[in-house]
Amino acid sequence: MTARSAAAACAPFRDLRPAESWARIAVRGDLFLGRFDDAALRRELLEAGLLGGLAERGYPNVSIRMSALGDEHRLRLLAPGLVAPLVDLRLAEAAAFFKDPPRLRLGLEVFSFLAVRGLVLQDPRGTFAADRPCLPGQEHPGLGLFSRLIGRLGQWAEDWGKDGLLAFPPHFHVAVMASRSLRFVSAARQGRFEALRRDLALHPLGDASRAVEAEGVVDQAGTSIAWEPAEMVAALAHDLRDYLESEDYGKALGAAREGARYRFSPPHASHGQSARRSRKL
Repeated sequence: MTARSAAAACAPFRDLRPAESWARIAVRGDLFLGRFDDAALRRELLEAGLLGGLAERGYPNVSIRMSALGDEHRLRLLAPGLVAPLVDLRLAEAAAFFKDPPRLRLGLEVFSFLAVRGLVLQDPRGTFAADRPCLPGQEHPGLGLFSRLIGRLGQWAEDWGKDGLLAFPPHFHVAVMASRSLRFVSAARQGRFEALRRDLALHPLGDASRAVEAEGVVDQAGTSIAWEPAEMVAALAHDLRDYLESEDYGKALGAAREGARYRFSPPHASHGQSARRSRKL
């Protein structure tokens, strides 16, 4: 998993519209997300199995570093003697509207989210195997703790009365991992994503993600596709969950999935060259 640069702008909303005036929540700046001091946060990570998982992987003693910049809170877990963090997580409490007016007619107006703006889970001492090279965005191998962390974030979002947990997967393989509990807000985008998974299923996920990153995957027209981070959500509120399970969403998803076909473009996949044309997924 990788995080965007701390200097980067806020998360790239594509299918939702930020509701800035709704997102201003008064919190204590000395607490992570205005709720956890060091001891409380350590208990949360222990209960989630994250600290135990790190100990099993050779990191029994980790230090916690918390910071905040604007509305964004950052958590880093560090091991003695290492500069690179084991975990680097950036979160914010956000609110957003659906862009499409028809959604408003369904009563879907402003939603509150716990938003994941950046995430790194890595083993700085690990090395990449010859048959498992680094994935797009990776500097070190992963830790295998993604599900535990996402589970705890979802629990926080539910405990705090959020409508959902929001994320912006920066790469295809990250979206695949996240899809166990999240789906794209846009039904059409979810359908194209499912078509991409279907058509690349015979390839290892790492190979597929590297090909997508290099624009080495083309659609039925021969146009290369480019990955675009967009909103994926784990719905907690009934109205948001109903929307994602609605007949309209399902029909739009199915139409997009059945209308898309993808395949490797060998010259681009093997040489990392970009096609002359590209289309956002």
